[in-house]
Amino acid sequence: MRGIGLTKEILIRLYTKLGKTDKEIAEFFDLDRTTIVHNRKKLGIEARKNLGQIGEVLVISKLTQRGFKVQDMNEKDKTYLYDLKVNERIRIEVKTSRLHEGKLSFSMSNKKEAECIPSEHRVLSPTGRTIKIYRKTCDFVIFVGLTPEKIHYFIVPSSFIEDGKTSIGFSPAANHKFKEFENQWKIIRGEGRATAN
Repeated sequence: MRGIGLTKEILIRLYTKLGKTDKEIAEFFDLDRTTIVHNRKKLGIEARKNLGQIGEVLVISKLTQRGFKVQDMNEKDKTYLYDLKVNERIRIEVKTSRLHEGKLSFSMSNKKEAECIPSEHRVLSPTGRTIKIYRKTCDFVIFVGLTPEKIHYFIVPSSFIEDGKTSIGFSPAANHKFKEFENQWKIIRGEGRATAN
């Protein structure tokens, strides 16, 4: 392995236990980031899940516990218009945020660098970001809010998502427009409209 002192034990400590990024480790050892990625894979050190993947895993677990059959569309093709297919027909998009300064902020758009092409399902914002038209691409958007106290789930019909919104933010403790959808898993089954908690 290139890099003095770069062993499997050190990589596990830095990457897995301390949460350092490949780039941070590479800079510390004066190596290229791809060298760290290659060596981590070669040594069987799994890549951490990103925030979006964490949210998807949590939602899959919740849906499965409730008896839904769930297919992760990202395993099939990362360019799918939605993240999960439930009971072979219900399309779900998952958005995840950590609490920051008392607020959850969910990105609803893709960076210009992602090179998403505008279409009947996507619009281009003035900043060059592309935004899905969620009512056309999925049936529900599930917002997963990670806070120190608990995980919040808001199961929102896609028709409630305003076209062209680049982000959605709210405090989980406040009374906001999506509050009535918190933990309303039953609406996925079509069991009436969500009611306020």
